[in-house]
Amino acid sequence: MAAAGPAGAGRLPLAGPPPAEGSAQAVAVAPTVQGANAADTGGTPESESPLLLITLVLLGVPGLLIMTLLATVLTRR
Repeated sequence: MAAAGPAGAGRLPLAGPPPAEGSAQAVAVAPTVQGANAADTGGTPESESPLLLITLVLLGVPGLLIMTLLATVLTRR
């Protein structure tokens, strides 16, 4: 096997014939190395409190009403 000399300097060894003029060609670009990112701390806990409070109210009030009505109906028997 002959080493790639000046005649084959622009191509890989055993890569086949040079591409025809006007043919599609792909170029591989090595990825750049990025430093490690700090851990994502997310939002502050205060930003989740209003959402949690609204969810508890919207789900809790109807639940309490249903339990109160059931208790009233069951205790009148």
